[in-house]
Amino acid sequence: MAVVLYIGGSKDGDKGVVPYGFSKTRADTEQGPEFYVERMMEVQGRGRVRVMVLESLRDEIAFQALNRHLG
Repeated sequence: MAVVLYIGGSKDGDKGVVPYGFSKTRADTEQGPEFYVERMMEVQGRGRVRVMVLESLRDEIAFQALNRHLG
């Protein structure tokens, strides 16, 4: 198990637990299903971070959100 930060969608900013072997998760919302995929993202001064990102979110927006959450 690993603790990951969710970026995008209804789970934005939430921390959750994901089994090591899983690379995709689903959240059911009132607007329909949201799919999150695992990404390893480089954070200046912190190295590589494992995050679950809304599948349809562009990389540059995901980086902005990650930096905002890690402040």
